[in-house]
Amino acid sequence: MIDESGPRSSVSARSRGSLASLLGAGCRLRPVHRETDYNLLSACPGANPVICWILLAMLCAMWLPSSAVASTPRLNSITPRGVKLDGEYTLKFSGERLNDAEEIFFYDSGITVVSIEPIDANNINVKVNVAADCRVGEHVAQVRTRNGISDYRSVFVGRLPEVAETEPNNELSESQKIDMNVTVTGIVDNEDIDYFCIEGKKGDRVSVEVEAIRLGFLFDPAIALLDKNRFEIAVSDDTPLTKQDSFFSVLLPEDGEYFITIRESSFVGNGNSQYRLHVGNFPRPAAVYPAGGKPGDKTTLQFIDAYTEGETIRAVSKDVDLPEVEGFRGGIFYADESGVSPTPMPFRLTDLENHLEIEPNNNFEEMTPLTLPVAINGVISEPGDIDYFKFTAKQGQVWDVECYSRRIGSGLDAVINIFDGSKKHLVGDDDARRPDSYIRFQAPADGDYYVRVYDHLRRGQPDFVYRLELTSAEPALTLGINRIDRYSQQRQTIAVPQGGRFAVLMSATRKNFGGEINLLGDNLPPGIKLIAQPMNSNLNEMPVVFEADEAAPLGGALVDFRGQYKLDETRSITGSFSNSADFVLGPPNNAVYYACTVDKLAFAVIEKLPFKLEIVQPSVPMVRDGEMSVKIIAHRDEGFDEQINLQFPFRSPGVGTTYQVVMPKGQSEAAYPLNANGSAQVGKWPMYVIGTSNFKGPAWSSSQLAELEIAEPFVTTEITRMSIEPGESTQMICKLNQLKPFEGEATAEILGIPAEIMIDSPKKFTKDTQELVFNVQTNEKSPIGKHGGLFCRITITQNGEPIISRAGNALLQINKPKPPKPPVTSTTETSAVANPVLGAEALPNPN
Repeated sequence: MIDESGPRSSVSARSRGSLASLLGAGCRLRPVHRETDYNLLSACPGANPVICWILLAMLCAMWLPSSAVASTPRLNSITPRGVKLDGEYTLKFSGERLNDAEEIFFYDSGITVVSIEPIDANNINVKVNVAADCRVGEHVAQVRTRNGISDYRSVFVGRLPEVAETEPNNELSESQKIDMNVTVTGIVDNEDIDYFCIEGKKGDRVSVEVEAIRLGFLFDPAIALLDKNRFEIAVSDDTPLTKQDSFFSVLLPEDGEYFITIRESSFVGNGNSQYRLHVGNFPRPAAVYPAGGKPGDKTTLQFIDAYTEGETIRAVSKDVDLPEVEGFRGGIFYADESGVSPTPMPFRLTDLENHLEIEPNNNFEEMTPLTLPVAINGVISEPGDIDYFKFTAKQGQVWDVECYSRRIGSGLDAVINIFDGSKKHLVGDDDARRPDSYIRFQAPADGDYYVRVYDHLRRGQPDFVYRLELTSAEPALTLGINRIDRYSQQRQTIAVPQGGRFAVLMSATRKNFGGEINLLGDNLPPGIKLIAQPMNSNLNEMPVVFEADEAAPLGGALVDFRGQYKLDETRSITGSFSNSADFVLGPPNNAVYYACTVDKLAFAVIEKLPFKLEIVQPSVPMVRDGEMSVKIIAHRDEGFDEQINLQFPFRSPGVGTTYQVVMPKGQSEAAYPLNANGSAQVGKWPMYVIGTSNFKGPAWSSSQLAELEIAEPFVTTEITRMSIEPGESTQMICKLNQLKPFEGEATAEILGIPAEIMIDSPKKFTKDTQELVFNVQTNEKSPIGKHGGLFCRITITQNGEPIISRAGNALLQINKPKPPKPPVTSTTETSAVANPVLGAEALPNPN
């Protein structure tokens, strides 16, 4: 089914999906590209769903307070969105509070900053030099100012000359003439179609690929190639390889002019619908087989064109030198005599041995068992195709079976199953990796096993490539910073003020191991010091405080920030920082369409802030079922009296608090309330507060890393149940369980008392007291019913500070008074009443 003899004849590379295929009333989604599952919108009767989404996003932006989403500084965009290799360019960085920019962090080599020129408070021009050997593709940048680090955004580097779209080009008759092998940069507006005219000869290859949603905008492009009679030669919308972006590669059927069109798939473009349209004779395969290999190896790969039903697929075999390292976003480029593909093919670099599928393997036939670990590579090449592979495992061995299909740009929706040697089904999976599949398999006995691969809908075609990696469960560690805002990168960097502190909650993802983790902090910028305790083995986050010297120079760096778990004196598990930002969100429910992950943590020493925060170290513990007020002091510079909003981000297990405490304008002290439940984990825990105030925009400062001790309570109580009627009194018997001795007197106070009930509380007691008696008095207005909200609060003072606990609950039942019994009357009395004229003395003697 695969013809390697040469180019295929003219074809239509259709993609049937769109972001929203119909407009107006009753609009419904039709399925997206037949090779994918990328359903992007739910039905939106009566209105265009994309327009609804844009309006909703605008309203959300208006509702959100600026202090909640802003950071100092902020980077929103870099324009132009792309540049060419080997040249000098001026990029405009736009955002907020950028005018004191001092440095641009690029996460990869090849782009050098020549100069930074402020335009105004929110925009700067950055002159860069792009090297001839710069990596082609997406490059990530951040701005370091004197007051902070911005969000990170990206800019693209390409091989082809850049050509700007020229309006008007909205009709075929107005189409813009372009040369082959260029990158066109433009914008699609509402109900806009951009036309470009090229010339070609019969048999020429024309490849077109668009970068749109990858530029960071909610823009779902559709592209097409028309002949002079407006007949479609090729059409593409969503594809498995480029997701919402699209591409095609075809051979021209005759000499003459051809027209390339680009539009928003639902005709709802806007000023943010920017694109980079690569047009040329370059190759643009849809898949590569195998989709993985060993770093640095020379190997033979098959590059497969996009498949169109009913036509012979073209595949070209080529010897390729694989890269030594994966690099940003990974992947490999395909090059031939006509050029290089504009964007890379996803490709796995691992140390695994490759096994290539050998047909026929559609059932449990005899085959040589594979030795694990191994990477199995195959293609579900036609409808109904099923692939089987045999492997050997020993009892108790644990293997991770990881299927890569969608993650390598294939349209296959893989399902995997494992069988034992007798062909009995053991375990299966579909979509554990959404939508790729994964199984953790433990061999129940020594012997042979089978793994089966097929498409969920029993589809198949020659570019349905997959890679099945069977590896032992190896330990791994990844560090991160917990998001505090779903839609921004706020506080995902480390900006430490001179002479001050900054703190974050550092997260750790442990894979296949457990234990304490230590942060290394051995490569921080000059003047910055890390303060952190080891992360407890049962936690996945830890508070980390960074301090900067008063004399620390302003500056910064991108740091390979690492953590470590020591197995023993000679072995350890080390992991690095990773952070992901959502570049494009969209319907439904703010789904992530395009994200960007970086592997370094941005650090900076920034200008001194006019306030510092301090926790007054408690000299007593907080006990289980207890509470505590932690005193916070703000050391303000003279003249700085702005309000400071305080947060308490880290809570040890079982500890709770409020989201925020406000230190009012002009004040320098606040109390932060904490509480511990009855199962709070006993021990000594780190704690800090972080505060934000208005200083050239939102400015963040942290306290020192203080200590909070959680301890068992000194006393608990058992309170007898009480039942009385309104107006009555009773006694509340409170038995004291003395768990730990204490010095001096303690106080027991009954709280939660309903209205119209009096209890003679509080009462004093000592470590020797066994019982307390509280007098309870009700009145006629006391509320009827069960009152279970009463509890005993114990306060013990040590080192001049209170230790407060909720020591026991009480139940008070107030019953409704019973009605009085009716009086008992005698027969004589009844007769007297019945014969009032006779009088009592006239009644006959009953005897």
